[in-house]
Amino acid sequence: MIIDSFDGQRQDEEITAVWRRHPWVLAKGGFVFLLFVVVGSLPVAFLSVKWGWGFLLFFFAIGGLYALLKYWLWMNTVYILTNQRIFAIYQKKLFMRSNNEVPLSNIQNVSHTKHGIFGMMLDFGDVEVETSGAKTAMEIKDVPRPYFVQQKILSK
Repeated sequence: MIIDSFDGQRQDEEITAVWRRHPWVLAKGGFVFLLFVVVGSLPVAFLSVKWGWGFLLFFFAIGGLYALLKYWLWMNTVYILTNQRIFAIYQKKLFMRSNNEVPLSNIQNVSHTKHGIFGMMLDFGDVEVETSGAKTAMEIKDVPRPYFVQQKILSK
């Protein structure tokens, strides 16, 4: 999905880069879905009861809804770098969204970290943007290629 504009974009503002969280963060939703399917299939597999298929269908639906929610949250969390600022849209819950922006002129330091074996192997991590007024003004979480993101922000 390409983002050409966003709510709150200024008239003379151009989008330079857009980042989402690494797809690996969706793995939790997938694992929970599989867990629900496995738990739902236990009565069918071991007890062979009539209500077992309904039980499986119920758990399949709940797990699927959870996985879809995780995907929707992932799709709606976006980090946008423009020629004037960094704009972050965080979709935290189904009905909870927050925005954060940092003007490029206020940025003092940008650093990145990778956590754990999957972060190192799959090359994703967090980028922290610091301003003179706040220690960490913005944290870009679980972004692919954090060093590249850091350098892109610093080059502005």
